[in-house]
Amino acid sequence: MKKVALILAVLLGGLACKRTIHDSGCMTRYTGPAIQSFLKPGQLDTINQLFSANGLSTANVEFTTYYGDTASDSGVSYYNQSVLAATFLNGLPVFFSNKYWNFKNGIYTPQNSYNNFTPTVADNDTTAHQTLPALRNSFFTIYEAGLYVTNRPVPSNLPPPNKSYPARPGSYYRDSCLVAQLGYIDASAQGNQVPYNTQWLKVWKITLQSTPSPGIFVLDNTGDGWGYSFYYPGEKFLIYPF
Repeated sequence: MKKVALILAVLLGGLACKRTIHDSGCMTRYTGPAIQSFLKPGQLDTINQLFSANGLSTANVEFTTYYGDTASDSGVSYYNQSVLAATFLNGLPVFFSNKYWNFKNGIYTPQNSYNNFTPTVADNDTTAHQTLPALRNSFFTIYEAGLYVTNRPVPSNLPPPNKSYPARPGSYYRDSCLVAQLGYIDASAQGNQVPYNTQWLKVWKITLQSTPSPGIFVLDNTGDGWGYSFYYPGEKFLIYPF
């Protein structure tokens, strides 16, 4: 009996340790508002008046935030107004590319030199060339390649990681729903030598439906991509950016 009990214990232990990886296959294209606006009633009219009075263009932007308050400089009071906007091109959002303007007593005071530049794109084609199943597959291919890269750099100001790799290869987020949004990204985001604000690439931004991290960018014309904000759920060790 003891021998039988021992065999059963081993078998049950093995079954308990075995992990079943279920891939939900869930993948959707984001069709909601391209950006989140925090403007209050009447603030868009104020912004349009400021831009019109200062000869500023409102093309290819969608305003998201406005702030106005009294400030002082060397004891002299003035009314300060700030405006933030998301950048758009061909009706698609430019990810991680905001513009801002500052006005002093209604007069524009240039502070962001990038407001005056519009990067180029290879063409104005906004047609989607990647299928949703292919984008889901790209997400996991790029994400797991990032997890298990062997030459992951460790920032000099941080201690060595407790472990080098995640404990459950191939299992992360497979049961999660993913969402993809078509837009543009600055070419410098690839980590290459392309100067910032000179070229935009049409990409898919793929994230979990429940959280923006981790995230993957996939080039719409080739299917190649890269990731950002890699995150490992439930693991008790330090993670470094890929």
